Amino acid sequence: MQNRILITGANGFIGSNIISELMASNIPITALVREKSDIDYLKSIKCYNIIQTDNYLDPIVIRKLSMSKPEYIVHCAWSNNQLTDTKNLIKILELAKNINCKGFITIGSYQEYGNLEKDLSEDNICIPKNSYGRSKYTFYMLTKEICSSLDIKHIHLRLGIPYSNKKDSNFYFNDVIKRIYKDELVMLKNIYDVQDYIHTSDIARGVVSLINNELEGVFNLSFGQGVEIKSVLNMIYEKLNKKFIFDESSSQQKTAFNLNINKIYDQSNWQPSISIWDGISLLIQEVKFENNPTLEQFTTRIRSLYK
Repeated sequence: MQNRILITGANGFIGSNIISELMASNIPITALVREKSDIDYLKSIKCYNIIQTDNYLDPIVIRKLSMSKPEYIVHCAWSNNQLTDTKNLIKILELAKNINCKGFITIGSYQEYGNLEKDLSEDNICIPKNSYGRSKYTFYMLTKEICSSLDIKHIHLRLGIPYSNKKDSNFYFNDVIKRIYKDELVMLKNIYDVQDYIHTSDIARGVVSLINNELEGVFNLSFGQGVEIKSVLNMIYEKLNKKFIFDESSSQQKTAFNLNINKIYDQSNWQPSISIWDGISLLIQEVKFENNPTLEQFTTRIRSLYK
């Protein structure tokens, strides 16, 4: 695949990680970020085709993109402000029409379904229960209608819980690993919940697969299997040679969900390649590499060997 892809919100978590993976596959990318955004990370991964603007319909922006001719836009920009996000969505769709884009991809979430249960498929009725889920579902419906009127293919991705070992500050296990490694207090909660995760490398591969097969519609994108948080925590503690102690009485309620990914597999042959176990192993190695032990930590570990 050599058709150029335009990524909005390119310096955010999802956008920057997708760009990193696509560039590793030599897929031409244009990154679109706000005027005063920090683009150091993008430059560090050798992404230099960057457009900084606060106005998607700026004639200069339209002229640049008309020359580079991206066929698809992956709209990752998200401010969590409904008014701002709606205005930006309308403008980016107008931009897509102006530069003759073939397709438009929006990033959704499992939270659109609302009722979390096993084997959630795209046919499930969405009854989102929180503001984030409602916003993502509303944007999906709005984008679907506008793209239809503009004759632009629309793909909506409902992601499981995304994570990465490249750029990720909010993933629960990322923080847990760092705290355990540094012998800091870890707050364990809802450890009996069963959740479905997706590595950003697999998200990027999913995007490419959907584009290559010229598909449109809603697609679940996740590993497709739920994993109990307690099991992942136990693995982390074992790999870091720590003792796993927790208060069972604090985790009585349990929710369990996983996304059914048969649709994307049947239509594009895509399937995930990185399990949460592989992903956690990568995160642990990354933390070990970044954090050399302090003298106090080193002394504590040496002493523990002689107990």
